[in-house]
Amino acid sequence: MNSLAAGVYSHEEMKRVLTGNRTIGFRYEMLDRYEHPMGCVSATGSIDFNSSTEIKRVASFKIKEVSDIDFLNDRIKPYMRVKVGRGWVEYPLGVYLMDSPERAGGIGVSRNIDCYDKTVILRDDKFTARHIVRAGEYYTNAIKKVISSAGISNYNVESSQLTLQTDIEFEVGTSKLDAVNRLVKAINYNDVYVDVNGCVRVSAYQAPESRCVEEYYVTDKRSIVLPNAEESLDIFSAPNKIVRYLENVERGRMISVAINDDPASKLSTVSRGRTIVDAQAVNDIANQDTLDAYVQRIAAKKKVYQQLYFETALMPHHEYMDCLYIENKELGVSGKYIETAWNMNLEVGGTMRHTCKRTVSI
Repeated sequence: MNSLAAGVYSHEEMKRVLTGNRTIGFRYEMLDRYEHPMGCVSATGSIDFNSSTEIKRVASFKIKEVSDIDFLNDRIKPYMRVKVGRGWVEYPLGVYLMDSPERAGGIGVSRNIDCYDKTVILRDDKFTARHIVRAGEYYTNAIKKVISSAGISNYNVESSQLTLQTDIEFEVGTSKLDAVNRLVKAINYNDVYVDVNGCVRVSAYQAPESRCVEEYYVTDKRSIVLPNAEESLDIFSAPNKIVRYLENVERGRMISVAINDDPASKLSTVSRGRTIVDAQAVNDIANQDTLDAYVQRIAAKKKVYQQLYFETALMPHHEYMDCLYIENKELGVSGKYIETAWNMNLEVGGTMRHTCKRTVSI
């Protein structure tokens, strides 16, 4: 989650402004292919962020037509503006490539455009010759090389000391996004994503229970949470035995197993009287410890989740898999949740819909 601090204003000061009687607006900046500012356009639109999709940040904008926009190369960067005193504080909401503009008439001509964050560059760029990452290479160095080979210079890859034990070969036609996500999985990192300023990021995975709370949404007198929150319980995809294994001619066989055999759990092998197995091979893994950690991560994902959906006033600092503390008196729920998706309607009076989850014991 991003800080709200701006200029002389602290995070807490800006949060008080945003949760009070606020005045907001929006600005849409056009950038060239090198992301140099070129001026602003008149536009409206919405943004969707979903941590489970290949391209996590997408948007839909309606832009008043101007003659000098190069839809093939230019980019658009929206900002949410918040009035403070006699001035404005601005928060970027992403850098987007534009696709498939449609012209629409009415009062002036406008363009309806679908937009995508810069992982679309990695998705569309594919290897045209076999790409081999040699044994002994640091995984994170290999990731940086793939990202930069797609012409992306603005990236931040969290370092790891893990190295490849054997060569990995990516076939002709493999997308560079697939290659990066295969490499990050091998060291138990998060998927690649792009932040609000267009920086491509890769970071180590942290289990939810070890995460610190980054934001609080409590339905009190100052609450910006809107009524009609919803919750659901997903028990459909809850196996009680997770198996991941690597079979490699050079490295031999490596396997890791996690079993839910807790008698107190209604979903365990003991309570069900049967074993429901989720077993899959992995393409590559750094070592046994990493495989064990990866299996524990998968086991955590396969647990029963309480899904929570709620709406708030627009908040500009949400990012990728933020850790929230939610106390909703309407539903009678409270606790630490991981935000998996959110949507913003970029208009005065617009709302933000949040999708969050946490594991529950059954």
